[in-house]
Amino acid sequence: MLLLPMDLYSKDINNNIIVGANIGNVPWEFQDSDGSYIGFEIDLVNKVGEQLKRKIKIINIPFNGLFAAVQSGRVDLAISSINITEKRLESVSFTQPYYDSDQSLTVLNNSKIKNLYDLKGMIVAVDTGSTGDIWATENNEKYEFGEIRRYEGLVPAMLDLVIGRVAGYISDIPALLYYTKDKPNLEVVERMPTGGLYSMMLRKNNSLLFEVNDVLIEMKRSGELNELHKKWFGKFAAKNSSTIKILDIPKSSGKLNLNLTETFLNKRVFLETYPMLINGFYITIQLGLLSILLGLIWGLLLSLIRLYSNAFLRFLVKTYINVFRSIPLLVFLIIVFYAFPFVGIRFSPFNAALFSLVIVSGAYFAEIFRSGIEAIPKGQFEAAKALGLSPYHTMVDIILPQAIKIVIPPLTNNCINVLKDTALASIVALPDLLKQATQAQAIAANPTPLIVSAFIYLIFLLPMILWVSRIEKRYRSGKQL
Repeated sequence: MLLLPMDLYSKDINNNIIVGANIGNVPWEFQDSDGSYIGFEIDLVNKVGEQLKRKIKIINIPFNGLFAAVQSGRVDLAISSINITEKRLESVSFTQPYYDSDQSLTVLNNSKIKNLYDLKGMIVAVDTGSTGDIWATENNEKYEFGEIRRYEGLVPAMLDLVIGRVAGYISDIPALLYYTKDKPNLEVVERMPTGGLYSMMLRKNNSLLFEVNDVLIEMKRSGELNELHKKWFGKFAAKNSSTIKILDIPKSSGKLNLNLTETFLNKRVFLETYPMLINGFYITIQLGLLSILLGLIWGLLLSLIRLYSNAFLRFLVKTYINVFRSIPLLVFLIIVFYAFPFVGIRFSPFNAALFSLVIVSGAYFAEIFRSGIEAIPKGQFEAAKALGLSPYHTMVDIILPQAIKIVIPPLTNNCINVLKDTALASIVALPDLLKQATQAQAIAANPTPLIVSAFIYLIFLLPMILWVSRIEKRYRSGKQL
C-alpha cells in the first residue's frame, strides 16, 4: 500500500482504529445523559472493532471537516450518515452502503408551510456540505428559495427553526423523524426521494477498507446489521434495502490520480468552486471593513469617556473594556446569534457578526487610543488651554493627531486581527470565505477549496502585515510615518 506522510499521524500506538464522527447527529451518533457516545453508527463501528479485534477511538469532528480528516490521515475512517456521491468517490473510498435514506422537510407545526413550494422567497436551513445542501442547491431554481442558510449540524439549525429565523429545515429523514418524535411543535411535512446511500468513508488506498467491508458483509448475512436497524428505528429494514443486500464496494467511473497536486490543488475542483470562494470573499471584505470602521469609532468614543467623563461613566466603561477583552469573540458571537432571540433581539448572520466584532474589537481599540492619548505630554494640554482653545478643539486639533500617529502600528495590527476574526462568522451560517470553502470541500470531498481560501487570506493580509512592520520600523527610527 502506498503511504502518504500523513498516514503516520493516524497510526495509533495501540493499533486503535481512529474514527471521525459528527457527534450530535441523531440517531446516528450523539451523546446520552452520561456523555457516552451512542447511536446506530456508533454501535455499528464498535461491532466492526470487535470483529477486527481492534479498539475504536472516536474523535468529534464537524461534518464538513470529516473529508479533510480522512484524506490527511488524521482519522482512519469517518461516519456520520455520509452519502456516497460520484464527486466524493474521486477523492475518497467508501465501504458498501448499509442504509438507504431520503431527504425531508421539517417546519413548525403551526406554520402555513405544507410543502416545498410554500418556501418560495423564504429562508431554508441545511447542513453544510450535506446531501440536503446538495439537493437544495440543485433544486433552488425550481422552488425559488429566498436563501439557503447552511449550519454546522442539526441542533443549531433546529434552534433557528424554532426561533423563526428560518422557515424550514431540509435534512436526512431518519434524523428528522427521530429528533421530532417527542417535539409536538415540529412536523416533518414532505419527503424528497434522493436515493441516498450511507457508508463509511476512508482514504484512497487504505487497506482497512476491505477489512471493514468484510465485516459489513458478515453482519448483513447474520442479520446483526438488521437488528441494529430495529434497535434504532423501531422496525426491520426493507428486504431490498442496502441494510439487507450485500453490495459491491462503490467505485468511481473517473480516472483517479492520488498525487499531492491532485489531492490538495485540484484544478477541476478549483474551477468548479472558485465562484463560491469569490462570493464569500466579498462578504468577508464587507464584514471586515465595516467592523473596523465602526470599531474604531466606538473605541475612540469609549477611550474619551474613560479619560474625561465623570467617575460613574469611567467605571462603566472600564468594566465594559475589561469584560469584553476577557470574553472570547466566538462565545459572544454564539450568545448574540442564538441567545438574544429569546429576549426579542434577532440579528441576521451578517448583523450578528458585525455587532459582535464591533463590540469586542471596540474594547481593544479603546485601550489603544487611551494609551496613545496618555502618551501625549501634559504640557500640550496646558499650552492649548493657555491659547484659549476649547476642550473640543484641544482634543481634535492638538491631541488626537499626535496620539493617532503614535498608535498607528497597534491600531493596524488590531485591524488585521479583526479581518482574520471574520472567519468566526461561519459558525452562525454567514456565507463568508471560510464558510463557502468548507461547503465546497465537503461537496467535492477535496481540500482544494480550503487551500485556495488560505491563499486568498494570505494574498489579502500579507501586504498589510508587511506595511505594519515597515511603519513600526520607521517609528522606532524616529522617521516620519
